[in-house]
Amino acid sequence: MKTFKRPDLAGKEAVILHPPHATADALVRQLALLRISARVVWPQLDCKDAKADFVFFDVDGGHEGQFVWEQGCAPMPTIALIGSEAPGRIEWAIEQGADAHLLKPIGSTGVYSALLVASHAFNTARKQTDNIRALEGRLRQRPPWCRPSFC
Repeated sequence: MKTFKRPDLAGKEAVILHPPHATADALVRQLALLRISARVVWPQLDCKDAKADFVFFDVDGGHEGQFVWEQGCAPMPTIALIGSEAPGRIEWAIEQGADAHLLKPIGSTGVYSALLVASHAFNTARKQTDNIRALEGRLRQRPPWCRPSFC
C-alpha cells in the first residue's frame, strides 16, 4: 500500500537559519537546482519566515529563541544541519522537532532526500495529531458511563 506522495518541490521557498558561511551558500545552490528559492537568515527567524515551505537550521550554533513558534511546533517541515555529532547538540535538534537532518559539509547529494523525508515525517505527524484530536473529541461526546476506563 503506497502512502507517500512525492511533493512537487518546484516553486517552493526555504529559509536557511545559519550564519553566513560556505555551508549556507552550498545549500542555496543545491536548492536552486531543485527550483526552490532560498534565503539565509541569522541569528533568528521572524514572522515572515514562518510562511516558508521548509526551514533548514544550524544545529551547531543553534540556540533557544531562534524560532517564532513553540519548541517542536514548526508550521512546516524542518531539517537540521548537523556538523558536530555532540550528543547535546543532537538532543537539541530533536527537541526542536527536526523532521530530517542533513550532515555538513553540504555536498552534491543529500538535500533532495532530506526534503522528501522531512515532508513525509511532517505530514505523517500532522495527520496523526489530527486523528488523535478527532478521536478525543468523539470520546468527550460520550456519556461518562460509556467512556473506556484505563485503570
